[in-house]
Amino acid sequence: MTQIKQGPWTRIRPLQRDELDPYTQAGMMTGELTWGGNPNNLCKVMAYTPRLLQTEVEYCNTFIFDPRTLRGDVQEAGFNDRFIKELVISRTSLINRSRYSVTHHSVIGISLFANAGRREEAIPKYSHLHEHEKHPEAYTERERVVLDYTAKVTRDAHLVTDQEFKELRRVLTEHNLKDDQLKGLTTEGMSRHVDAQIVELTWLIGHFCLLNRWFTALQVPDESPQDEWNFAAAYEEIVPEQIRRRNDQILAGGF
Repeated sequence: MTQIKQGPWTRIRPLQRDELDPYTQAGMMTGELTWGGNPNNLCKVMAYTPRLLQTEVEYCNTFIFDPRTLRGDVQEAGFNDRFIKELVISRTSLINRSRYSVTHHSVIGISLFANAGRREEAIPKYSHLHEHEKHPEAYTERERVVLDYTAKVTRDAHLVTDQEFKELRRVLTEHNLKDDQLKGLTTEGMSRHVDAQIVELTWLIGHFCLLNRWFTALQVPDESPQDEWNFAAAYEEIVPEQIRRRNDQILAGGF
């Protein structure tokens, strides 16, 4: 098994599977299988706190990856679609200049759009995401308003005004009225669903602020050719050069 050595890129050495007890190994494997199917340094560093590793995957999936999920008539997860969530994650991470989140969610987000036949749409969205407000032509009204909210919550949640919150509710409601699964809701039902969407989005932003700081303070490294999975190769293959170059500039404090 690959044994990563401590290097100048990281403050905490990622643990290898053979350094863990069987129960923690199972948690690591669950994280790997759920998040892309590859060994990753997120799980390898989180493994120092086994209970966190064991619980983080299912917990995060509820507001990041789970699709619309029902328990009987009660919707439990997936209040916002994955496309808007990935834009929110990358916008948050760019503001916080968090390398691991910026690089990995560039791959995840662009792959998501590409798999849906929307890669050409994704390129300008991700190219301008660090200054989305200057390029309104690249985004829908819902995306613009949600990204405005994202930027303010990330920088200082006190900056969000009542008027901006009202506008967020209006735009989400109008978007929902075009959704065949939602347009039949009563006024009260629609209002509650919009509340759920805002709760989910705000939790997503807040959790990635936490993850961003964790990745940055510990200097969790991208997986390299010396690891079991060469993330760097996937990053270069999937993410266009202009976006990778922009990411490097932001991560270096160039913007």
